[in-house]
Amino acid sequence: MTENTRLRSIKKWFWKEHEDSIPNAAAFTRLYEETHLIVFRYVYGLSGGPLQEAEDLTAETYARAWKTRQRFNGDEQAALGWLLRIARNLAIDLSRRRKVRNIDESIPIELLADSNFVPEIDVITREQITILWGLLKTLSENVREMIVLRYILGWQIKQVAAHLGLSENNVSVTIRRALKSLQRDWPQLPEKDHE
Repeated sequence: MTENTRLRSIKKWFWKEHEDSIPNAAAFTRLYEETHLIVFRYVYGLSGGPLQEAEDLTAETYARAWKTRQRFNGDEQAALGWLLRIARNLAIDLSRRRKVRNIDESIPIELLADSNFVPEIDVITREQITILWGLLKTLSENVREMIVLRYILGWQIKQVAAHLGLSENNVSVTIRRALKSLQRDWPQLPEKDHE
């Protein structure tokens, strides 16, 4: 047995015995089950679709995470941040490759909307989500990511700022400006006559 082989064997044993983050398939499966929809929504928000691309990026995120799981160290919240960083890098790589974004209008809104809505609210929400995805593509990648983290994933400003490495004030002001822009561009409903 060579020195290099012995070192690798010791490393493998050490990681399997002492790793406390995501050491095995069962823990990784649990992480996937708890986070895959969040990662999908995040990827779709950044990439703008189409559905198949967002699914592929999500799958590639978990494939890369599985390959590098031994280098990860942290709790469940850190694991989500780690997955989102991988997903963000993949989405940026894709964006650089294709340069042009297209929104796939055929995406099942069920994947994006909260499944606990009552039917009346669900119809309105579906329409609003479709409009929102169309408007999100007009924002820069950085601003779109802030909006996705804040409103699609429901993160607090503090979490968004920490994840992106920005100040809370910077994130808050940028989001406020983006919301004003989205509000300005939001289609207005025709006014109905009240009889």
